Amino acid sequence: MVAPFFDMNYFLGADLGATKTHTLIVDETGRAVGFGESGSGNHEDVGYDGMLETMQQGLEQALQAAGLSRTDITGAGFGVAGYDWPSEGPDTTAVIDKLGLNAPYIYVNDTVPGLVAGSEEGWGVVVVSGTGSNCRGWDRDHKREGRVTGHGVMMGEGAGSSELIHRTMQIVGYAWSQRGPMTALADAFVRYAGAKNLEDLIQGYTTYEYPIGAEAAPLVFRVASEGDPVARELIH
Repeated sequence: MVAPFFDMNYFLGADLGATKTHTLIVDETGRAVGFGESGSGNHEDVGYDGMLETMQQGLEQALQAAGLSRTDITGAGFGVAGYDWPSEGPDTTAVIDKLGLNAPYIYVNDTVPGLVAGSEEGWGVVVVSGTGSNCRGWDRDHKREGRVTGHGVMMGEGAGSSELIHRTMQIVGYAWSQRGPMTALADAFVRYAGAKNLEDLIQGYTTYEYPIGAEAAPLVFRVASEGDPVARELIH
């Protein structure tokens, strides 16, 4: 625990993702003093009650690590996965209000912090490719905003790990039914799932015995790095 200086200002930032949420407290010099990691904070996955629980867990961890209380927080900012439309604002506000912070705060879609942090002048285009995917941009004066919907394959925007695995398993299925070329991905995912063979993998995947999700995405990159043309095309 970092000993706090109580005459300092402390700021809270949280990045709510579909897989994990990171919560960080910094002092006014930018020094990190407390960090917390919790689960999914995307209301599309866990609902607003789950979003609140995740945020509370991360906040408590960060405050404990910093040796601070909620009343020590001067201001807060939240990058919220799943906050895509203004109509979701009231529910998002209601969740953050329940955290009990006595400080001003702002929340934005979770792409925006990446744009602010990653560009020296605070403008440009940012692409987030995590569990899901999203893309936003600002012009130099922040008067024009470019964006996509953030709704993945539903809107033809699939560039996240969940979409990658969805397509990978389709391709592995094509290899099993001989509608497509055999690929080293087949053996790799048989081993990953603990299946007996390729047919057992396909059966177990389609009957939900073998849950294979976004967390398996690094395996596709590994197989691609070993030269498998099908995996390389998937990454492309």
